[in-house]
This record gives sequence, C-alpha cells and structure tokens, in this order.
Amino acid sequence: MFYEVIVLRRNERRLHPKEWPAPEFGRISMATWSPGRTSLLRTARVATLYQPAGLMQRPVMILIEPRVTHLPIDGEVWQGTQLQTTDKGIEEIEQAWLVRPRGNDSQPLPPFDVKLWNEIRSKSGDRPEPPVGKGWLKPERSYPPRARIR
Repeated sequence: MFYEVIVLRRNERRLHPKEWPAPEFGRISMATWSPGRTSLLRTARVATLYQPAGLMQRPVMILIEPRVTHLPIDGEVWQGTQLQTTDKGIEEIEQAWLVRPRGNDSQPLPPFDVKLWNEIRSKSGDRPEPPVGKGWLKPERSYPPRARIR
C-alpha cells in the first residue's frame, strides 16, 4: 500500500500547517533494528518510507519507535524519533508524521484540511482530559502494621 507522509516537525520544533513541506509518497515498511547494525545502541522498531527508484526502492525517511497519537479525518499522526547528525555526533530528535493512505496511482491526495479537523475535534469534545491523579484520596490502611523485631 502507498502512503503520503507529511513531516510535522523540523529540528524538534513543531511546524505550523503553513510551514508543512510537500508530502512524500511511497511505501512504509516496519522492521526491527538490532544493536550494532546502526548507530542505535538498543533494539528498536523502525518505520521507513521507501520511494520507487527504477527497479529499486530508496529509503526517504525513517521514524524510530513510531506510535499512533492522533487519528485525523483521513490518516494518522505518528510520533517517534529520528537520527540527526550534529557537531556532537548523531543524536535522536523528536519527530512526527502525518500518514495518509493513497492508491498506487500517480494522483496526489487533496491537501489536508486542518480547519475541518479542528472543527470536528471541537464538536466531538476532544479536549485535553484533567490529570488522572487529581482529586484522588489516599487509601486508608486496611492491613495491620508489621510487628517490630527487637
């Protein structure tokens, strides 16, 4: 299956919808990376967007430890990390993708409608929930205290 992926962060900074780059098109593959195979020092689940390049496919974007955080109208928002080379070496930075399914034809999807998504969220009551622990009471002890050893 083919997907369109829009990068929602640049250098860990969340992008305004007007700043979103053009979507990348390709297939997404999930794999597990072992330590030593890459610069990661741990086992990690990785999503890679591949674009066709003749008879081969080339990796375009990689998201480490992806997790679905939002379900907009016609896609999903995946959050994870990506590797970035800096003066200090290779670092992991936070990244987010807007992933939208697309047929294998060459017709691009219509632009994502952020206003419509915000309207639907506000009507459905999709508001941030209060903290879970707020207002909880400390339970009373229902078991006898331990005997002291002398």
